[in-house]
Amino acid sequence: MPTHSADTRPARSASKRRAAEASGGGGGSGGSAGIVRWAQSPDGRLVAGITPRRVHLWLAKPFVLLSSLVYDAGSGLGELVDVVWEDPASVAERCAGEAGRCGTLFAVLADGLIYDIAVYRREGPVLEYRFAELHYFARGPGEGGGIPGFGIIQKRTYRLPSAGAGPAACAASAGAQLAVVATRSCVYRLTWGGSLVSSTPAGEVHDNPLAWISQVVCIECGSGLRLELYLLTDGAIRILELAGGGGGERAEARLLDGAGARYKATAIAYSAASRMLAVGTAGGEVVLWAVAAAADGRLERVARLGFDHGRGARVTALGWAPDGSAVACGYSTGHVAVRTALGYELSVTRLRSRGAGAGAGAGAAGPAADELVPAPALLAWAPGATRLLAFSRCVDAGGVARAQQGDGLPFARAALASMACEGNAKRVCLFTDDKVLVYLGGLEARGAGSQQPELQWHAAHIPAGYISANWPVRHVAVDDEGRHVAVAGRRGVAHYSLDTRRWRMFRSQQQEASLTCTGGLLWYQEYLVVACVNHECGDAPQVMFFSRRRALDTASDVQTVALAARAVALGCHSSMLLVLCEDAVVYQYAIFDTPDFVQVSFRRATSVAAAGVDPRRVRSLQWVPSAHFEHRPAFLVHEGTALHVIREGAPAAAVGGGRAEVVIVSAVNFGNMHSTVWWFDGARLHASLVSLEDFMDGGGGGDGGSGAALGGQRLLATRPEFFPVAISAERGMAVGVDQDWVLEEHAAAGLARLPVRAKLYLPSILDRLLSDGAEQDALLYAACFAHLEFFAHALEMLLHEVLEREAGGCDAQVLPRVVRLLEHFAPLYEVVVHCARKTEAAFWPRLFACLGGPVRVFRRCLAAGRLRTATQCLIVLHTLEPAAAVSEANVLALLDRTVAAQDAPLTAEILRFLRMAAESDAAVAHLLARLGADRRHAATTTTTTTVV
Repeated sequence: MPTHSADTRPARSASKRRAAEASGGGGGSGGSAGIVRWAQSPDGRLVAGITPRRVHLWLAKPFVLLSSLVYDAGSGLGELVDVVWEDPASVAERCAGEAGRCGTLFAVLADGLIYDIAVYRREGPVLEYRFAELHYFARGPGEGGGIPGFGIIQKRTYRLPSAGAGPAACAASAGAQLAVVATRSCVYRLTWGGSLVSSTPAGEVHDNPLAWISQVVCIECGSGLRLELYLLTDGAIRILELAGGGGGERAEARLLDGAGARYKATAIAYSAASRMLAVGTAGGEVVLWAVAAAADGRLERVARLGFDHGRGARVTALGWAPDGSAVACGYSTGHVAVRTALGYELSVTRLRSRGAGAGAGAGAAGPAADELVPAPALLAWAPGATRLLAFSRCVDAGGVARAQQGDGLPFARAALASMACEGNAKRVCLFTDDKVLVYLGGLEARGAGSQQPELQWHAAHIPAGYISANWPVRHVAVDDEGRHVAVAGRRGVAHYSLDTRRWRMFRSQQQEASLTCTGGLLWYQEYLVVACVNHECGDAPQVMFFSRRRALDTASDVQTVALAARAVALGCHSSMLLVLCEDAVVYQYAIFDTPDFVQVSFRRATSVAAAGVDPRRVRSLQWVPSAHFEHRPAFLVHEGTALHVIREGAPAAAVGGGRAEVVIVSAVNFGNMHSTVWWFDGARLHASLVSLEDFMDGGGGGDGGSGAALGGQRLLATRPEFFPVAISAERGMAVGVDQDWVLEEHAAAGLARLPVRAKLYLPSILDRLLSDGAEQDALLYAACFAHLEFFAHALEMLLHEVLEREAGGCDAQVLPRVVRLLEHFAPLYEVVVHCARKTEAAFWPRLFACLGGPVRVFRRCLAAGRLRTATQCLIVLHTLEPAAAVSEANVLALLDRTVAAQDAPLTAEILRFLRMAAESDAAVAHLLARLGADRRHAATTTTTTTVV
C-alpha cells in the first residue's frame, strides 16, 4: 500500500515548495533536489533523510515528516553526503543529563564538516486525533495516540583532522565510535564526541586510484576485534581488521572472497542480531555471508542467490529485519524480494511508479507513471517486522531520477518466529500488525507440496484498546489444541479464546503498562506463562502465571517466580520450564499444577557462558530430550542462524551443518522414537531420529559428541518446497505457508493469498530406519500411523522412492525390507500394483522378484477378492510373463469372478485388455466361449444338486 508523508511541524520554517521536495513524494525538478541518503534509527521508529541542503526526520508509522533542518546555500560549507545514527548505548552515556534526548544524528558534509544533531522527544503529540466518542486509532495499530512529537536541533560542529582529507563520501556507525571515510585520502575513526581515535590512509585499504569508497559497514566480532568492510565504486569489497576497538593494531586489508571488480558489488548490509552479511551485485545476485562466532574475523559464504523475475536487474538496496531473520532486497527493476537469513525466497513484489508529478503539486509536470521505474534506495522494516517501508527513486529509461516515492508493504509472520514453544510448533499460526490468524482447516496428504484450501483461517483482531497503545506485537503463542492465543506487545499481554470469540485484557491501563514481556510467553495446560519485567516492583524480572479462566490481573496472578536477571528466552517440555536470562544462565523449574492451583519449584541453574552464547541473539531455547537430564543437562540453542547443543562447562557443539532458520522439537512418542528434532536450513528440512536415551548415552564421550550424535545418527533430509512453520507429528507431516502479496496499480489494498502446504515426512523416516536395518523400529513407527486415511499413499511413496533409488545402482538391501514392512499391513498388493503402474517397466522385475513373481501377486489378489487390483496387475503379467497374462486359468478365473460380481465396467476393462494382448480375435472368442461353457456347466451342476 502506498504511504504518504506530511510536514507536521518543521524545526525551521520552510516554504511549501521545500516541504513538497522533502516529503519524498515528488522531488521537484529532478533527482538533485531529492533525498540522497537515508538512515533508520536503531529502534526502527524514525527515519532520517538528507538532501544536499536539508536534514529531515520522519516517523515510520504513520509515515509523516516530523522535523527539518534547512541550511543556507550561500554558506559555502558544501553539501550533505551522509547521515548516521549514534549508537543507543553511547547516547545514554554521553547525553544522560539532557532531558528528552532520545538520539543523535551525525550529518557529514563533503568538505569534511560533521554536524552533531540532537533528536528530542517533545511532550505530547504533534497532531492529535479527536473524535466525538471513544476511539482508539484512526489509521492503524500504534497510531491512535496521535503523531508523537520529535524535533531535531543542531548542537555542535566537528571537522575532520586533516585539511587535505579531500571530499567526504560516507560514514558508518561502529558501536562506541564513528567511522568516517574521506574519498581518495584517508579513513578517520572518531568518538561520538568528535575526538580522533585512529586513521588509515586510503592507500592501505585499496590500490585502485580510479575508485573510492562509497559505503562502510562495521562488524564487532568480540574480544576487541572489529571488521570494517569498504564497498568501492569499482564493485570490490575490501576488509580491514582492527584490534583494540579500532585504535590498536590492524591487519592488511584483504579482498572479500569473490568480491573483486568483476563481482561488481552495489550494496552491503549487516545484521548484528543474526551475524549475517548480505552483498548485492550489479548482476542481481545477493550473496549471504555468516560471521563466525569466534573472534577471528572469519566470514563463511552461506548462499548465492540469483534473480529469477526479469533481466537486467541490479541490486539497489538491502535491509535486514530487526531480529535478523529476513533480508529485503530492492532491484533496479522495481522488484522487492524478501528472503530468509539463509536464502529462502518468501515473497516478491514489484512496485509501480506514481509518476513524476505525484506529491509535487497540482501543476507539476513530468514523465507518466508507466515511463518511470521505482528503484528502492532504502528498505526499512518497521518495528515488529510486519511492514516494510520502501523509499525509491523513480528513474526514466535513461537512468535519470525524476521523482521519489514511499511504499509500505504488509507481511504476515509465523508465530513460531516470535516464540518457539510447543503450541507454535504444532499449529499453523500467523500474525500481522493487528490480527492473529489461526489455521483451522484439515491437512490432507496430496503428495509432495500439496496445497490446501485458503478459506480456513480464523482471524482474531487484536482489540484496538490494546494494540493502539502497545504496537508492535512482539510475541505470539498458541496452545497445543489451537484454541487459545496469547499476544504480547510493547507492554502488557492479552489472550483470546477461539471457542468464545472473546479477548481477555488487564482490567486497567495502569496494570497493562506495568508489565513488559522480555523473554516470551507460552501456554502450559490452563495457564499462560509470561517472562517479563514488573515495573510496579522496581523493574523486577519475573515469570508470571495467569489462568486463562480468570481475568488478567497482576495483583491476583496464580504464581510469580522471581529471577536473578532479565529473561531473554523461555522454553517448556512436559512439566519442566527453562528460562535463559541476560546473565547467560539457564534456570530450570518443575511445574506442579491443578485446574485451580500451580506451584513452581526451582531445580537448578546452568551457566552457558563457557559455550560463548550471546543471550541477546538467542531466538529459542529448547530441550535436548534426555532421560538423564537431572544429571547431565543439555540445551538446544538457536542463536541467530547458528544451531548448537550446549552443556554446562563445555563449548557449543554444532548440529548438522550448524545453521538453521527454524528449529522444532517434537516430543511425541511413536514406537521406539522418544522425540525428533527438526531444523530447516533454508533449502532442506532435517530431522534427527535419535531418541533421548540413545543420544545421551552415545554422545557423552567428548566435547563434540552431542553435536555428532544429534547431527549424524539416523539423520534424514527432505526438500519441502515451502517454508515450514509447524510439524504435525500425529499426521506425519511438515506444514508451511506461502505468502503472496499482489499490489496492482497501487490499489487501496493488497490482494493476499495464504495457501497452506503440507509434505509427508513419514516415508522419509521409514526409509531411514529401514536403511539402518532397524526393521522392528520401522514397523512400530508405521503402526502408529496405520489409522490415517492416507497411510496407503505414504507406503506407496516409500516403495516408489526406494525402488527408483535402487534401480539407479544404490544399495539393493532396502527394497526387500520395505516389502517385509508392507506385508504387515492390509493394502500390500494395492500399494505394490499402484506403484508399479506409476514407474518404468524396467523397474518391475526387481520389484516383483521380492514378492515371488507377478503370477503369485495376481493369484493372491484374486484369492483375496481384490478384483480391481488383480485387473491392474494384468499389464504387469503381460510385460513380464506374456503367456501367463492370457492363460486360460488366470483370465477365466478373473472374468468369472468379475461377472459374478456384476461389475460391468471392470469386465469391459478386462475384455479390452484381452483384445490388446491376445494373438488374434479367434483366441479371444475361444476364451469367451470357454467362459460361457464353464458358467453353463456350473449352473447345471447347481440345479441338479438342488433337485436331488
